[in-house]
Amino acid sequence: MRLPPPFGFSIDRTRVLSFEFEGREYTGYQGDTIASALIANGVWIIGRSFKYHRPRSLLSLDSLDANLLVAVNSEPNQPAESTPLADGMSITAQNYFGSLRRDLGVFIGLLSRFLPVGFYYRAFYRPRGIWNYWEKLIRALAGLGQIDRDHYWRRRPKKYDWTDVAVIGAGSEGCYAAKAAAEAGADVLLLDAKSVVCSTELDGVRIRQNCTVHGVYADGWIGASQSGILHKIR
Repeated sequence: MRLPPPFGFSIDRTRVLSFEFEGREYTGYQGDTIASALIANGVWIIGRSFKYHRPRSLLSLDSLDANLLVAVNSEPNQPAESTPLADGMSITAQNYFGSLRRDLGVFIGLLSRFLPVGFYYRAFYRPRGIWNYWEKLIRALAGLGQIDRDHYWRRRPKKYDWTDVAVIGAGSEGCYAAKAAAEAGADVLLLDAKSVVCSTELDGVRIRQNCTVHGVYADGWIGASQSGILHKIR
């Protein structure tokens, strides 16, 4: 399910990428995200809801949906909506029992009237001592993603950077803020989790796109990651 040209200007139809999802082979294009490639192949169920295991598909298109986290090449909790598709990717869904399409965990939905928000804080304490059993079971059901202990894990590099002004977010306000600070003579760094497309020229502004900012910490430190590299910015 994909619109023909001229639609889809962000993908390159001359570069075909092969990938695997839940053990089946699919193809996409350079510029696709995991979610867009799956939808184009008619795969609508990409994940399951956290509590009741209801089927979930594309929603926010902005990597804000916790139900569309997938494991990519054994690395869990990658957002399918924003993770760029790459050739040879091996992708699996998360948070299901059995298979993604026939998730045995849906039985929990049948008990929804007995499982209100925070029910575990008020139940499973009697008879005395039984909480130790329920706690292990609830923790096993609550975790998202599984770590492959046999997978080779490499150390991730990190870099340090310094700037006068850091602007997080390359929307219209962020672009104009970066431009104004640069025109005032400041060293400016503009960061955005997606590709940066500003309607104004940004002379003198360093741009770091496809860069996820994790937080602003004590002493003015900013933590961000880009292409598997941790950036510490101050």
